[in-house]
Parts: sequence; C-alpha cells; structure tokens
Amino acid sequence: MIIKENTDPKIWADFLSQSQPFNFLQSRLWGDTLEKEKRNIRYLEFWNRRRIVGVVLLEKKQMARGGFFYLESLWGPVWLKRLKPGTVNEYLREARNHLARGGDIFWRLSPPASVLISPRYLESKYYFKSDFEPNGSGQNSSWEFYPTLARTRPPKRTLVVDLLQDESDILGQMKPKTRYNIKLALKKKLNIRWSRNPKDLKEFWRLFLVTAKRGGFNPHNYRHYSAILKAKSVDLANRAELISASYREKTISVNLLLYFNGAVYYLHGASDNEGRNLMSTYLLHWEAMKRAKKEGCLFYDFWGVDPIKWPGVTRFKEGFGGKHVDYPPIYEIPLKKVYYEIYRLYRRIKN
Repeated sequence: MIIKENTDPKIWADFLSQSQPFNFLQSRLWGDTLEKEKRNIRYLEFWNRRRIVGVVLLEKKQMARGGFFYLESLWGPVWLKRLKPGTVNEYLREARNHLARGGDIFWRLSPPASVLISPRYLESKYYFKSDFEPNGSGQNSSWEFYPTLARTRPPKRTLVVDLLQDESDILGQMKPKTRYNIKLALKKKLNIRWSRNPKDLKEFWRLFLVTAKRGGFNPHNYRHYSAILKAKSVDLANRAELISASYREKTISVNLLLYFNGAVYYLHGASDNEGRNLMSTYLLHWEAMKRAKKEGCLFYDFWGVDPIKWPGVTRFKEGFGGKHVDYPPIYEIPLKKVYYEIYRLYRRIKN
C-alpha cells in the first residue's frame, strides 16, 4: 500500500461519495472548517496499485498537560466499501506504522467494528456493529485498540428521519405533541428565513449564548461557528446554512444545519427565552425537513441523543420520530506505548 498526501479535493470528495456517503467529519468540507480555525490538518490517501482504497483526515493536537502531541481522525479512516475485514486490518496496520514514525504518542480513530482486535478493552455498553468478530487466532495480538477516555467526542447515538417518506408519513411518525406544536407555530405565521451570510451568524450567536446559559453548558467560541458557515466544498450542495424564525421582526430561534452527501445534520440550535410559547423550534425542524426533501436529501440527522446526558433535548428530538442509529465508535492506537500508558493513567485519574 502507498500512503500519500491528498492534493486534489475532487478525488477526496468522489471517494467519500462512493464509500461512506454520510461521513462529514472526514470530508474536505469539515477539514476546511478546521483549517479556518487554524488547526493543523493533513489529508492522507491510501492506494493499492492504481486504486485508491482509503482516506483519512488527521488533526494534530497537543495535550494541555505535558506538551505531547497526538493525532485525531473522528469517524475515520474511510475505506472502500467492498474491502474485506482482513484487508482493512492489514491496511490499518500499515497506516499505524506510517504514523508511528512521527512524534505523536497515539492515534484516535474509528476502526471498523469487524477489525477490533481486543474485545476485552471494549467499554461496557459501548456500541459496536453486529459484524464484530473477535480474532481468536492470536495473530494480531501485537497491537490493540483502546476505547477513548476523552470527554469531548462525537455523540454515540443519534436520531435519523427518513426523508424518502411522504410528508404525511413523516408527520405521522411524530409524537402527537410535536405535531400539535408544529401546527400551533404555523398559526402564528412566523417568518422563516434561510441564510448563508456570515453577518447573520451574529443573531445566532446572541441566541446561542442565551441558550447556553439556560441549559448550563459551555458553547464553542464564535470563530468555530463562523468557520462552519464559511467552509466550502467542491460539491456546492455540501454546505452549512442557517434557518431562523422571527416574530414581529424579532428573531426568536435559529438552527445551524450542515448538508453533506444526501444527509442534513442539525448541528446547533439556539432560541430566545422570550417567545418560547410560539413553538418556533418545532417549526424550524419541520421546514428544514421539507426543504431537504425537495433537494433530494435522504436523511435528517438530529446529531446526537442521550437520555442520561441530555434528557430534555433528547425528548424534544425523539418527538419527531425517526430511528436510532449508532455512530462509529472512537478508539485509540498507541504510537509510543510507554508515553501512551502514562497518558491513560493521567486521564483515568482526572476523570
């Protein structure tokens, strides 16, 4: 296998569209977002003879303590769909050996469930696909995957609405209260507006600070949301967009959506404390689903549910129906074994 830097965004986009179409965290669109935040990003391609068999977006990150560096590839690498687990295992090993030549102490990634080597390191209740098959031969016992101990990670589970259904069927799968609130919002004749203009992000940011205070969580900085909105892709259909609702010329709620390869992700939502009785947050999702459906999108992804961690938000999202889907798990491969064991010990103590 040959590993080389990607220089043509179109090659990358074409490969993702044929291999794992709903993986935006490994897209050049998301890479452009991170680069706009001055992150250290690399794009690697894996080739077998004249055929590209995989890609991985790598972010080089530095630990807050100790000054050590590590690599992160959330939801990556992405492999050619028809590759067998044994072949992916072999390519993954070669990729690990290639990355181990640098000074990073571990690689955080999403290995396919079918090639996880050491089932004893699986977290309790941590999801993995049904095709997981422990390798009992012992031939791969020289290296192992460890479940990440990082606090910040993509959600494990999400809720996805199938947009191939008729609008009546999408409404029909919603809970009665959700349908009622959508109808109530429609009667209020709220003004719905779409925008990709960075200037309109200021209104989202104002409301997001209100939402964060109300929900008791810390938002990213303004630059992060601005980078998402400004990021570009070779496929213009892949983009971020704002949808807002206003009442009597005052904006009361805004959602930040990301379109990628036939799926729409609800990344962030913000709403004012005033006007919550107008149910604009329900209407924004319904309007977004209808528009995405008209554009030919296949899925509307609510980007994370967790009844323990986010009980209120999860109840709100589950009101729209849909199906629960597990995201790819996040694991780590040591690149510098001794330093990695020190890091794991430190993280356990801190957690």
